[in-house]
Parts: sequence; C-alpha cells; structure tokens
Amino acid sequence: MTADDDVLTAVETAVLAVPGVSELYHARPTLSATIETAKRLATRTALARVVLDDDVLRIVIGTDGARPAPETARAAHLAALAVAEAHGLALSRVDVRVARVG
Repeated sequence: MTADDDVLTAVETAVLAVPGVSELYHARPTLSATIETAKRLATRTALARVVLDDDVLRIVIGTDGARPAPETARAAHLAALAVAEAHGLALSRVDVRVARVG
C-alpha cells in the first residue's frame, strides 16, 4: 500500500461518514488512472473507490435522500478536501458526482 493508498482510504472513510452519503461508488478514471488500475488488478491490489487523477480527486456518491443531494455533495467535497490537505495532498479540484439520490 502506498502513501496515496492511505490517503484514498482516509478520504473514503471521511466521505462515508458524511450525513446523507449512503454509498460510495467506483469513480471512472481517466486514461492515466486507468493504467494504474490495470497495474493494481494485475497485482491483485484492492482498488480504491475514489480516484486520484494527477491532482484531481474523483468521487461518486449515493445519497439517502434525507438531505438535499447538492448539500450532501458539498459536504462530501469538504470532507474529502480536508482529509487530502491533512495528508499533504495538493489538489487542483475535488470532483464529487451524485450517482443516486434516495
């Protein structure tokens, strides 16, 4: 497990702890992340559900419908950003998408 793996695991944990987030789905990686994913599959390393594409963190969530989806997505964004910053990960963007509401 690399330092990035530790950060991604911490981000997953933080996002799942956000009120209103009911599920975390595998984010679709771009080409550079796809190559990394293929390497992980070849070595049977666990795949993170959040994806780090260079300096962009990609997250896909499902919500429970108790809170408005945009509010939940914003809270997930802030939680992910706080964890990344706490681990010294410099990001240009955190991309949170809502795949399912309620």
